[in-house]
Amino acid sequence: MTAGVIGSEFRHERLTVFSDRETGATGAIAVDSTALGPAMGGLRLFAYASLDELIVDALRLARAMSFKNAAAGLELGGGKAVLLDDGRWGDLREERMRAVGRQIEALAGEYITAEDVGTSPGDMQAIAAETAYVAGRPADLGGRGDPSPYTARTVFAAIAAAARIELRRTDLEGLRVGVQGVGNVGGRLVALLTEAGAEVFVADLDEVRAEAVAAAYGATALPLDGFLWGEFDVLAPCALGGAIGLDDVDRIGARIIAGAANNPLADRDVGVALARRGVLYVPDFIANSGGIIHVGSEALGLDAAVTEVRLEASIDRLERILTEARDTGRLPLELAEQHAETVLREGRGNGASRRSPQLS
Repeated sequence: MTAGVIGSEFRHERLTVFSDRETGATGAIAVDSTALGPAMGGLRLFAYASLDELIVDALRLARAMSFKNAAAGLELGGGKAVLLDDGRWGDLREERMRAVGRQIEALAGEYITAEDVGTSPGDMQAIAAETAYVAGRPADLGGRGDPSPYTARTVFAAIAAAARIELRRTDLEGLRVGVQGVGNVGGRLVALLTEAGAEVFVADLDEVRAEAVAAAYGATALPLDGFLWGEFDVLAPCALGGAIGLDDVDRIGARIIAGAANNPLADRDVGVALARRGVLYVPDFIANSGGIIHVGSEALGLDAAVTEVRLEASIDRLERILTEARDTGRLPLELAEQHAETVLREGRGNGASRRSPQLS
């Protein structure tokens, strides 16, 4: 690992890199902040090109989770776990997930995991055999299940709010939306958008999946190549992060970017360049907060009614941020980060407890 890269970009509290001798499970657990409580973030399984790439992604995603949890009003810090997909998970999946569970248990409640890209409620159940610090297990086994519908819900609300504020649209009828990535979250987002009357276009690395989602919901499947530059009203990146770089800015056709992907912009300069072009970027960690509110509420022992209040509060907060950005000329990302940083700073100042909630 390039120590200089970590030293210059990150200020994390803990980084655990592991390779389980018995199962071959390899990954990292990054704890960015416990200022507000135990760190929580999903478990990602992805075919990283190198261990360096895996570690950097874990650290960046953990930082994003600090902002997301703070902005969502959760008494949780930011963390992330990532695993290397070496193509040999197959029959080893349960054993490897249990090995991950042992790594999480060794952190004694400093980090709580849940589902993310490449993992499922069933994986969370396997992890639960080794540690209590996990949420999002199947509903019929005592958990609250897949958080994807809740992520899609807040992304849909973000698109609707941005369309009202930026495009002065009272509804989504005929709104052209391009959804890049139609996995668990993206597919559900397509369903919500088409139900609201939007004209939806989809693309995915898995072309068969894109065609299937398009057929199921009356959307149009397009090639992935050049999809980011399509003539949409709204571009909704719902795949992996870093998809939109500086080279894409002048070719973006959409007026609004609002999606489920974490860290969809390659860096902050992209957000500034988009704003100069008049493209509204809705902060990802506000737009996609529904999933962490769902599983975070499980970890915190909050009932369904309180969880619903927090979901609605997150949607209201997004609309206030977008309205303030319009009225002041400031970037929504700047305002959202300022809000999250204030919450984190006050949490540190008040000596927020790092003790983990009691999970069943």
